[in-house]
Amino acid sequence: MLQGGMVRAVSAESASRPPESSHPFGTIPPIWLRAEPLPGGARRHALPLAFKLQLFSSGRAVALEIGGADPEAVIRLDILAADGRVVGTSRVSGRFAAVFLPRGAAAIRSEGGGEVRLGVFPRSKIGLKLHAFLRGAFPAQSAHRRWRTAAAEARDLRGMHATLIEASPAREGEQAVRYRRYRSRHVEDFGSPVPPRTDLHLTFIGRLEGAAADAAARLAALERQTDADWSWIAILPAAADPALAAFANDTLVRHPKVRLLITDAPPAASINAALAEVADGLVACLPDAGLPLRDAVAMLRATFAAHPDCRLAYTDEERLGPEGEPVGGLFKPAFNRHLLRAGDYLGDLVAIRSRVVADLGGLRPDFGAAARYDLLLRALETGPSTTVRHIPRVAFSAPERARDCGAPPDPVQAARALEAALGTPVEIAAAGRLRAHARVPQPPPLVSIVIPTRDRADLLGTALRSLIALTSYRAFEIVIVDNGSVEPQTFALFEETKAAWPDTRIVRDDGSFNYPRICNAGVAEARGSILCLLNNDIEIVDPGWLDEMVGLVVEPRTGIVGAKLLFPDRTTQHAGVVVGLFRYAAHWFVHAAADVPGPFARLVCRNNVSAVTGACLMIRRACWDTIGPLDAVRFAEDCNDIDLCLRARRAGFEVVFTPYAQLIHHESASRGRKRSRSHRNRLKAQRQRMEDLWGTDTLVDPHYNPNLSRTSLHAALAAAPEGPRHARTDEI
Repeated sequence: MLQGGMVRAVSAESASRPPESSHPFGTIPPIWLRAEPLPGGARRHALPLAFKLQLFSSGRAVALEIGGADPEAVIRLDILAADGRVVGTSRVSGRFAAVFLPRGAAAIRSEGGGEVRLGVFPRSKIGLKLHAFLRGAFPAQSAHRRWRTAAAEARDLRGMHATLIEASPAREGEQAVRYRRYRSRHVEDFGSPVPPRTDLHLTFIGRLEGAAADAAARLAALERQTDADWSWIAILPAAADPALAAFANDTLVRHPKVRLLITDAPPAASINAALAEVADGLVACLPDAGLPLRDAVAMLRATFAAHPDCRLAYTDEERLGPEGEPVGGLFKPAFNRHLLRAGDYLGDLVAIRSRVVADLGGLRPDFGAAARYDLLLRALETGPSTTVRHIPRVAFSAPERARDCGAPPDPVQAARALEAALGTPVEIAAAGRLRAHARVPQPPPLVSIVIPTRDRADLLGTALRSLIALTSYRAFEIVIVDNGSVEPQTFALFEETKAAWPDTRIVRDDGSFNYPRICNAGVAEARGSILCLLNNDIEIVDPGWLDEMVGLVVEPRTGIVGAKLLFPDRTTQHAGVVVGLFRYAAHWFVHAAADVPGPFARLVCRNNVSAVTGACLMIRRACWDTIGPLDAVRFAEDCNDIDLCLRARRAGFEVVFTPYAQLIHHESASRGRKRSRSHRNRLKAQRQRMEDLWGTDTLVDPHYNPNLSRTSLHAALAAAPEGPRHARTDEI
């Protein structure tokens, strides 16, 4: 079980488990930089030789510890080259910060905060582990034990550094360096185009906006395509800029692949007029900002040729900085229904069969700037997800813009479109993202909350009392599965709970510890049409958590729903599971601040995932009965929740993560690491069974991306693709 199970179960591997409560920042000191005073109160801090050598070829972000400064002071840090030139500037405050050190950096000049000390940490896994072994403040122990302690502490500290860097501006500089290196080898490298075919001819439709130079750039980008089976219907507004109109009438009108449509109709109506001229094939909007890369047409046409059932395809993209330089990629998940409901994550380059658009009646002008979003919702809410293909290749390049985080261009109109598609009220959440109201059936269905436990009345009491006192959804029963409790406090708590919530039952299980078997015993006694597996170390803090989860799990496509779990310090413990990370599965963005949006705002809006933790897992009884119970034979302690979710996905059920149900997960933040050799061997064997059964050693989660690292908890770009880049669906 991944980061789940009742407190007695110790089951998470280091890659997916949060750090211990003993803070590694305190046990592993930094490498303090040699400092010298400068005129005016500034100080110059020399970087160690090892760091300067690493920065010789490319820049990188580093974690800093700041000593001797007022915690409230804002300190200016100028990054200096060897000749004293300023090659970067950051402003930081507090004890810890992340900064980007450009290529050639040799020192840091600090101003403000007094006699500031700066310390840096090695970034590499082995470097930080060795540093921890040599300098860590650990109790006296043998060299072997010290190495193991240093390895565990360094692993946690490295995760904290990654979270620190991810949430800082330093990430942008490092991301740009990494992306440009990746781009030189793995962008615009698609193979040969398919032969021309009428039903695969790609027609771009785009309004001419802006300057004549922009229109010329769009034409040049199309002319550079490696696949020439394209055409462009260019829409010229009647009131266009004279220079733009002159270019259109002098150049575009004479181009053999361009049809010029002059109209004074508004955008959606003019695009419909252009669509009427497309008899067959594929259509794609050509935005006024951004350009298709040279193999865009080839990969889109090849996708529809290889998959005759494909109705729509979209690609990854890149973003450009102020000077037009590539600064990062937008690496998307495969079709993600709930993410689309939060905003138009599909992006700029989307191709769709013309007959699909015709069947839908084209764009609806009443939705204004959200007319395309409305069309996508109508096309994708009703059809099977397997008819949507994501091409995990960068095929479109555009300047950075605010809505890249997942918000639609016109949230008000987009909310109207989503309301029309779902028939339910929609609110505009933070940053313009959409949240459709989860509808709870009337009368509300009974939810059976199954809580396995053995003693630990302190934790279980918090879970039960907060559940009963705070949960606004009252149609639930409590099924406590007692795996051999012996402490009087536990039995007193059982009686207290039954008095406070009469619909409570205690199921006794005196067998050896086997988490799936214990949960299955509780489910066998449950009466509800909805089941909720809940750890005994969970605390309810959100009264609407159960309403939210029930409203999602009753949707016909949904089988399983998971909640957002926070550590007691209110950082993220669970926001969905990425299967295939570290050859198994992991919670991404562990210990990120609760409001960090993540890629496409997926940490703060509902979205489909491949798995969720069993610490709070809701499943429809119909799904449970279809896929079978938790596997108590192969996965007695570990992997059982991930296996259950993957079986649900393979059976055609969706698994959904929601951040609108937030709970506190207590024990995982302080759980001990000590395991016997036999316990470690059992966990290893269960991971191997998971690998054999699901191929997690090579699996790329459809809701992840093969261009992203399978050894990163923060969706870092891989040095090279780590999985196939052919067009894919959301299937496991």
